[in-house]
Amino acid sequence: MFSKLTVTDKKKEVKESMTEKGNCKNSIEEAIEVAAQAHNGQFRKGTSTPYITHPYAVGLLLMEVGCSETLIIAGILHDTVEDTELTLDTIRKDFGDTVADIVDGCSENKSLRWRERKTERIEALKTASTEICIVTCADKLHNLRTVISEYDNIGEAVWDRFHGGLEAQEWYYRSVLDSLRTQKESKIKDSNSGVVQKQFNFIFEQLQQVVMYIFEGQ
Repeated sequence: MFSKLTVTDKKKEVKESMTEKGNCKNSIEEAIEVAAQAHNGQFRKGTSTPYITHPYAVGLLLMEVGCSETLIIAGILHDTVEDTELTLDTIRKDFGDTVADIVDGCSENKSLRWRERKTERIEALKTASTEICIVTCADKLHNLRTVISEYDNIGEAVWDRFHGGLEAQEWYYRSVLDSLRTQKESKIKDSNSGVVQKQFNFIFEQLQQVVMYIFEGQ
């Protein structure tokens, strides 16, 4: 019979072998499962669309621009701490400090009133890490693309789903864009050669175009 140590070693060898052969779940797949369980039963505002479609889409957007596994995982999990029972400590334990810090930087304090918590996040973005900014860009970009899609179906009534309607939402998204622009410009002064910075610049431009299209008709 194997000793406990030998059994443990054997299990480790099997897992490592399975990972090398692609037979084990990777961290992105694990994040997908965690997010699906956390957001189970939630739906997008005013629709019957499962909420999980949003964090999945954010992860795909980040994947499309070539982001790292860490950023993709953070994108998939970005709403879990804010909107579910999943804790930051659990994310830190299961996915590491960097993912947890990004999720934390993307999370609002729901104990505050709407305008207050939005303002808090808007101000925080001005000094946030590039990683937090890029996940925020992907989050807001998908939200607004969804608004465009729904607008084609129900017109101006789409704004009734959101706090404060069109006016409040315009203030919010323009303010987020301004904060991200401030951060983008400050980073460019330091260096524009980093891969993550280039990814941020690219997805920021997409977000800016969508904001202009919705709120300025351009």
